Amino acid sequence: MHYTGLTYRPPYEANSLLLQATSGCSHNRCTFCSMYLDTPFSASPLAEIEEDLIEAARIWPDARRVFLVSGDAFALSSDRLLEISELVHRYLPQVESIGAYARVDNIAHKTDRELAALAQAGYAEINIGVESGLDDVLAYMNKGHTAEKARRELARLTAAGLPFNTNIITAAAGPDRIAEHATANAALVNETNPTLVFVSPLHVDPGSRLEREVAAGRFTECTLGQYLEEEILFLEGLELDGCLFFGLHVSNPVPVAGWLPRDKAELLERLRAGRDALGPELLASHPSKGAEGSLHGRIPGLER
Repeated sequence: MHYTGLTYRPPYEANSLLLQATSGCSHNRCTFCSMYLDTPFSASPLAEIEEDLIEAARIWPDARRVFLVSGDAFALSSDRLLEISELVHRYLPQVESIGAYARVDNIAHKTDRELAALAQAGYAEINIGVESGLDDVLAYMNKGHTAEKARRELARLTAAGLPFNTNIITAAAGPDRIAEHATANAALVNETNPTLVFVSPLHVDPGSRLEREVAAGRFTECTLGQYLEEEILFLEGLELDGCLFFGLHVSNPVPVAGWLPRDKAELLERLRAGRDALGPELLASHPSKGAEGSLHGRIPGLER
C-alpha cells in the first residue's frame, strides 16, 4: 500500500480500509494544524490507487468501508472520485460506503448533480472540518469558509443524499467566550443535522501557527476545566435525532460517546462526573502542558 508521510484518520474509522487518494492537504493553512506542513498536496495516480486495491483485495477481501486519505481527498474532482469508487467496487465488491476528509470548499466546487452522483457511487459520512459557528473564530483559525457558507454547503449534501460527519473544536474562541461559542456551535450543528458530530478541544500542536500565537501571548489557551464547561454547554444545546456524539479524541479530557437524543442525559452525567473527578489542579491545567487524556478508557454502549 502507498502511504506518504504520516497517515491520519478519524478515530471512528479504525475499522476502515485506508486508501491513499491524495497526499497532504489542499489548504494546509489552518492556524491550529501541523499535520501536513511537510507534505505538499498532490493527487495519487489512478494506476497507483488500483495497485493498492489489488493488494487490499488479497489481504482484506471482505472490507465494508473505505476511507480515502490523506488531507482532504474530497478536493479531487467528482470525475476522479467516481473513477476511484468504480475501482473500489470492482476489487472490493462488499464495500458499502466510501468516506474521506473534506473541506467546505471541496463541496462548494461540486455541482448538485455531481454530489448526487457521488452519493449514488457510495460516498457517505465524509468528515468535514467545520470547527466553529463563529465567523471571527473561523477567520482567526484560517479555515477559508464562513459559518453561513458551511450551512449552505452542508444543506447541499443533505439534498444530494450524501450523509456527512461534522468536526467541532471546543474552546477555539478562548476562555472569555465559552458560552457564546458553545451556543453558536450548537445552532449550526442543529441546523445542518450531521450523522455524527466529532467534538474535540483546541489543542496546541507543535510547529503550528497557534503554538506561536500562544507563545507570543496573542491567544489564551483554555484550561481543561474550561474545555469541559464548553463541551457540556454545547451538548446541552444539541437537539439532534439519530446522531452520534463522538468525543473520544486523545485531547478530550473526559472521553464520551453515545447516540442523540437517546444517550444525552447519560453523556452529560459522564462529563460532569469526569470533571469532578479530575480535581482542581488538573482542571486549572492546560492541554499543551501534557494533562490531556487523563481519564481515557474504553467507552461501551456505542451500538444503537
